[in-house]
Amino acid sequence: MAGPFTAGVRERETAWRHGATKTTLEGDESRRSGATSDLEFVTPACADRKAAVQAVEAAVGLAQTMAREWTAQTRCLTFRKGQQYAGGTWLTDCAVEIHDNGFGAQAQGTVGVPLAGFTTLLSSVWSRCWQKSKATGDLLRATGAGTESDDLTLLYDTLPLYQGASHELFGFLTACHLFLHRAVQSPAAYFVGAGPANVVPTESAAIFDFSHSLPTRQVNQRAAGTTALPARCLVRVGSDSPKDMFALLHRTDFHSMFLALPEADRKTVLKATNPEAIWPAVWGSPDQLVFPLPYRADPEALDTATRAGTPPLTTDEWIPPHAPPLARRPVRWTLVTHGPTIAEWWESVKHGDPRRPGLPKDIASPPPGFRGRDPKYLTTFPDSNLEDKATYYGMGSFPMDLDKDTKTPLAVFEYRDLMADLDIPPKNELTPEKWCAVVDVFVENYVPKT
Repeated sequence: MAGPFTAGVRERETAWRHGATKTTLEGDESRRSGATSDLEFVTPACADRKAAVQAVEAAVGLAQTMAREWTAQTRCLTFRKGQQYAGGTWLTDCAVEIHDNGFGAQAQGTVGVPLAGFTTLLSSVWSRCWQKSKATGDLLRATGAGTESDDLTLLYDTLPLYQGASHELFGFLTACHLFLHRAVQSPAAYFVGAGPANVVPTESAAIFDFSHSLPTRQVNQRAAGTTALPARCLVRVGSDSPKDMFALLHRTDFHSMFLALPEADRKTVLKATNPEAIWPAVWGSPDQLVFPLPYRADPEALDTATRAGTPPLTTDEWIPPHAPPLARRPVRWTLVTHGPTIAEWWESVKHGDPRRPGLPKDIASPPPGFRGRDPKYLTTFPDSNLEDKATYYGMGSFPMDLDKDTKTPLAVFEYRDLMADLDIPPKNELTPEKWCAVVDVFVENYVPKT
């Protein structure tokens, strides 16, 4: 992040749009004191490498223009709605405070992949993350990638649905299990006093008291490995939760992926009615919770209590008495205690969310506590002229895409942890003159070959 918007731009609101490529500068979540949002450069969907490079070049041009106008004395640039700038137009009055005029970036990439090719994508993610982690000495990340790979490989050998599965069904099941593997985690490090390290608030995470919640205390008990329920339950919640749990995030919902399977594969899945078909006994009960920990929700979502089964909680963060001071302001968030069970999620993948009748989405698209897109637009990709991006949550918000040449359905995934790639430099070194090189890395290693 180069710095925050200090006026005029909310989270997920578009501030500037490039005329030729439609690349945008948008507001992203921020906890900085006095900020309304942080800067996020967003390229549109691109059909090929050439278009992607042109879109990134537009972002580079904007960053470099802003950097040239930055001065150490003010650090703040102001813009007016309709102002022409760096080949684009400012869409609102706004002010930008630039902390890093080098514009070191945090890269992410989104790609459409055939279900039959999902395991190839995932293997590339794991392999290149593991190689970089080993090279940089990040043993925790390397171990995590290896554990995830080992756990899913075990399923390939033991779950009946994988045996003799078509390439499409195999990829679909792998995508489901990758989601579940991340979504059911409840590390001890998220609880104050449960893990080996002292849990303190950070710039992007706050601590909340959930001593009133029996389900959260039970998760705390399992995470700590104690025989008795903790009397007090203090849990860390990320500002970008729950999607911050996922390195590879589904932007196409799982129900749409299921419907895109060949008919024979859909019948195979529907015949496997018991939850154990998707959740092996060695991993515990299918009555475990998806999103077992409290997560930050949208206070403007009106159906949270109906979808989550319990009303949301709006509360102030808990500040440790001796915690070091933070630059950010104290937060008051709306929180959802937990998500559905694995069994409920799996049923919604096959049949849609029963608590949103007639809506062709699974329970986690988006999770309870978030607004989805207007139902009349669900079969198309978002158009900023028709939909306000700030009014819906991105997890599972897209339909299936379609390869225009082969007519193959494509599931859309966002690689949120692209910085873990072997050839992506650290944030402070990923300055604008290197942004186009990210396109080459992404296209070469993550975009399916036709």
